[in-house]
Amino acid sequence: MSPLTTTINIKILTKDPFDVFLKATPEERRAIQKRLNIISIENVEAKLHLRKKGLIFLKGTIHADITVECVRTLVAFQQHLKIKVDETFMSPIEDTETPLPEEVEPLEEETLNIGEIVIQLISLNLDPYPVAPNTLPLDYQEEKPSASPFEILKKK
Repeated sequence: MSPLTTTINIKILTKDPFDVFLKATPEERRAIQKRLNIISIENVEAKLHLRKKGLIFLKGTIHADITVECVRTLVAFQQHLKIKVDETFMSPIEDTETPLPEEVEPLEEETLNIGEIVIQLISLNLDPYPVAPNTLPLDYQEEKPSASPFEILKKK
């Protein structure tokens, strides 16, 4: 089960925008932090709009303030994520053999779990190799390149 659960029944959606505002509680943030394996999440907010015109359109913005560990220095630092949301879904259908456009995701149920979508989008937008600002890569240099791989044996 998703730590941030906000489900919408897609049957209630119309062509008029349906606004969703989501703000994670401290308990939800701790569960998301554990799931995404990051140091901490200070804030998660999502302002989204749902609209149904044949397909279901989810648009809006997610803001997340997170603390991650720098891969260069192992020092914790904060990042702000601003994620533009532009997702398209299709209601469950009987004929699953009909090819769908790549950008359309078919739904298996009559509900849309907005919280799970928010968590997945945060996960996809995390930098896999976060680097703290103002850090430089280590300057690696071999001591002296040897002409022969057996030169080290001479030293012993």
